[in-house]
Amino acid sequence: MEGVREIPIVIVGGDALALRVCAELMEHTGSRVTLVWEPDPGLCASVERMGAGFAPIALDEREALLGANVLDAAVVIALTEDDHLNLRFALTARDLNPDIRVVMRQFNRTLGRKIEQNLRNCSVVSLSSLSAATYASVAVDPACYYGVQFPDIDGPLVGFATKSAAAAGVAGRSACEAERELDARVLARDGRTDFERDAVLRPEDELTLFSAVRPAPPRTAAPRAAAGRPVWQRRGLRLLRGLDPVARVAIGAALLVFLSASLFFGFVLKLDLVTAAYFVIATMTTTGYGDVSPEHAGTPGELAAIFLMLAGLTFSGIFIAILSSRFTQAQYISVQGLRRISRRGHVIVCGAGNVGSRVIEFLVKLGCRVVVIEVNPTPEIVERARDRQFDLLTGDSTKDATMDLCNVPGAAALVALTHGDTMNLEVALGARARVPDLPIVMRVQHESFQKSVRRHFDFDRTYGTAALAAPVFSGLAHSPGVRGRIAIGEREYSIVEHVHGANLTEPPSPHCVPLGAWRDGRIVCLERFADARPFDRILLLYPVWEIAREKLLASAAPARNATP
Repeated sequence: MEGVREIPIVIVGGDALALRVCAELMEHTGSRVTLVWEPDPGLCASVERMGAGFAPIALDEREALLGANVLDAAVVIALTEDDHLNLRFALTARDLNPDIRVVMRQFNRTLGRKIEQNLRNCSVVSLSSLSAATYASVAVDPACYYGVQFPDIDGPLVGFATKSAAAAGVAGRSACEAERELDARVLARDGRTDFERDAVLRPEDELTLFSAVRPAPPRTAAPRAAAGRPVWQRRGLRLLRGLDPVARVAIGAALLVFLSASLFFGFVLKLDLVTAAYFVIATMTTTGYGDVSPEHAGTPGELAAIFLMLAGLTFSGIFIAILSSRFTQAQYISVQGLRRISRRGHVIVCGAGNVGSRVIEFLVKLGCRVVVIEVNPTPEIVERARDRQFDLLTGDSTKDATMDLCNVPGAAALVALTHGDTMNLEVALGARARVPDLPIVMRVQHESFQKSVRRHFDFDRTYGTAALAAPVFSGLAHSPGVRGRIAIGEREYSIVEHVHGANLTEPPSPHCVPLGAWRDGRIVCLERFADARPFDRILLLYPVWEIAREKLLASAAPARNATP
């Protein structure tokens, strides 16, 4: 990572992400930041409280960028929600200042990669893919707290997790032995990266691990009272409990009449049980073949036959009405794309928007069974569901009737990614009411609301898209390859993807931590930088606190130079 210096940076955007990136740059790098967006007194006041500048958009992109002193800026960061607008601002800034570094937000990852390959000194980030890596990783492994796709765009998911040595199954072993057994890097012990690697791990030691994301073992469902019954009995009881009360009463009454009449006519007509049952069914259905007649039983037999005919007509009407209602309901459910899910060990994804579709893609690649709930699925989602990549329910995930179809008790995890924070909370609370220990991952965009949700409802797997992406855009302003930021203990590290050249170089800082290398189509954990090979694509941790130290040194340098 390059040394941090006080450089002018222009940010284009006015949403929560732009403000978060502005705050990150002011806090960690001390850069001179100017935000460009439409005139808004509230936004302008927020930016000025951070110590940054504000330049309103004038007639066009050129005039707005000139008003932000883009000619003297070193970096332009385009963060609007419009891909085309971001590209226009980036190219206009490059026209005005050919040496300016470009950092840009683009939803289309393929286009972003092509832009990076053809536009020098440029980094492009897909916000949805960046955040989806964490949502998918945490859903697959509840011990994980941050996920990254490595290598970027086409690699598998890797993640950072915290587990006790006992839970990881490596208590009594050294860190080196644990790494070989788990195929993972042991980054820290009880929050410290400078621990003795040959020391024996105690069961209560909390380990910070880095590895490829792998689905956790399925949850063990609580034993059911009917577990000892045969399968056909359990299915029969489920079917009977699913019937409405009128249908259950009608079926019971019809069976009672049929059995009583069979016994009666079998006795008075001296018929065997099968023939008696045949006669009763023929009478109740008004078929009347005439091969058996009730007149031989006298007046009681004829009265019983009349009762059977009337009962048969009544029950037939009831059953026809019930069947018509069920067929109508089934047709409505079919049109709505709703059906009961019988699978187990699946991940329920509520919301298939930009982020949700990326999460689904990651989960399918990991081999997970996925059930998707979306009110208005896109044609692409519908087509992938028809290809049986996942089960799609077209419905509202906040409705109990929709969630009842998803077999929540049998699910491995639930990811709430609808368009609203309140809706996500409602989905999460509904799922928790059904299964209190179900792992739930939730998107909460508003930072203060996220803290309240964690504090009051004890949902610790809540993430905001802006919070996940802001450190990446902030880091990319100074160095390419930044992929995120994590905390280990009380220290923060930037996650950096780096490609070695023909000659291996020293790490940019003695406090850098090697993670892994992409080699021969798989991820190889690196214990030392010396284990890397030429042209390896490696992932490493860069200490964020050194950025602040370099900032202090840079600010002190002019004072030293001015001393006589």
